[in-house]
Amino acid sequence: MSISVGGLMSGLDTNDIIAQLKSVQQKPILKLQRQEADCQVELSAYGNLQSALSSLKSAMDGLDSANDLTSFSASSGDTDLFTVSAAGNAVTGSYSITVQQLAGAHKLASKEAGAFSGEEPVGQGIISLKVGTGSTVDIGVSATDTIDDVSQAINDANAGVQATVIFDGTKYFFTLTAEETGEENVINLTVADTGDGDNINMNGLSRLVYDKDVTENLAQSQSAADSIITIDGVADIHRNSNTIDDVIKGVTITLESAPDTDNQADLTVSRNTSEIVLKIDSFVSAYNNVLDFFDSAQGYNAESGTAEVLMGDATTNNIRNHLDRLVTGTVPGVETFSRLSDLGITLNRAGRLEVDSSTLNNALDDDFDDALLFFTQSTEASEGFAVRMVDALDLLLDSTDGMLNVRTDGIQNSIDDMHDQVERIEMRISTWEVRTRAQFNTLELLLAEYQNTGDYLSQQITGMQNLNNYVSNRG
Repeated sequence: MSISVGGLMSGLDTNDIIAQLKSVQQKPILKLQRQEADCQVELSAYGNLQSALSSLKSAMDGLDSANDLTSFSASSGDTDLFTVSAAGNAVTGSYSITVQQLAGAHKLASKEAGAFSGEEPVGQGIISLKVGTGSTVDIGVSATDTIDDVSQAINDANAGVQATVIFDGTKYFFTLTAEETGEENVINLTVADTGDGDNINMNGLSRLVYDKDVTENLAQSQSAADSIITIDGVADIHRNSNTIDDVIKGVTITLESAPDTDNQADLTVSRNTSEIVLKIDSFVSAYNNVLDFFDSAQGYNAESGTAEVLMGDATTNNIRNHLDRLVTGTVPGVETFSRLSDLGITLNRAGRLEVDSSTLNNALDDDFDDALLFFTQSTEASEGFAVRMVDALDLLLDSTDGMLNVRTDGIQNSIDDMHDQVERIEMRISTWEVRTRAQFNTLELLLAEYQNTGDYLSQQITGMQNLNNYVSNRG
């Protein structure tokens, strides 16, 4: 380890000299750091631009899709009779609906003579269950099984029925309910009674038999029934459910009641334009936010003479001009509308988009199909406005080849290169400082040696003078 004598012999302030020389050599670093700070500001501005454009793209979500913009609403004139909903393939119109009958599920219950006590074995054998035209399900019953055990076994078998045991305070009654409504879904229950060998009497397992019009040991508490409605004079329309979705295209009718009187109400299907209006409003707001960014990032303060970070920036200007051409351009191939302004979406005096709600709503009500084409048309070279805008934003925001990504990558590469330059300069300065301090130390040591030699010679000269004086005095 070298020892610094720090100007002890020369009287020089070597630390100050080195510090001043070092500060001169660090000036390129300060310049690079200022340049890096400028690049970081520019990079941040591009990040804000990317965020604004991403928000604009999100606001365009669905505006380029005919499916997303085509929706209908349906209303019932009496929701106590029926409720309704409409899908995207519905057709506007009004219909008179009469509810004649609700669909019902087939229900069976033990007769008084066939009721059970709590722990009484039901009997032994096999129950065969079938609902409508479904498959037959066989369920084994042991000699010790109670009616609760049988009920649970039926439910576990997933035979299309729900079994329940009802206690009236004295006896237990077995009930069966079909899971599906409709007159075809009749429950059929037969047994192979191995207890007494009789499959149809009112003893043992046979008490559960219900073979319609043959052996009905269980009583029918509710018949299997279709729903029945009349639509615009087309009478007696049967369905096996109270939810009907195949009578009026794109409309689902859910029946709620079927009173003997006042059982008619109107069903109205209308086009829902609120979704497209909401999407247009979102687009306008997001686009104006992008314009606000351009104004703030490319502005110039005349009083201070300072320009904002992206003023005159070629990439930003290209993006701004491209978006402006899209907004003010035309869409060919649509008969009624060719520009946004035809739909009441115009640039105001401040250069911001605004929506004339009256014009827009009239356009959607009168020429919805053409308005839909204006936004969503996919014909090559005649793409709709929203299709073009989304495609343009996708290209700008592409994480590999997008204009923004290419520019920000270039800025980041410049920053990285500046870091490398600073590191090289700092290493060079560090090496220079070590070498210079060693040279000053060598100088101080050499001066010390000269001082020692000078002191020695002075002593010798003084000694010789003293000797001469001594010799002279003796003579």
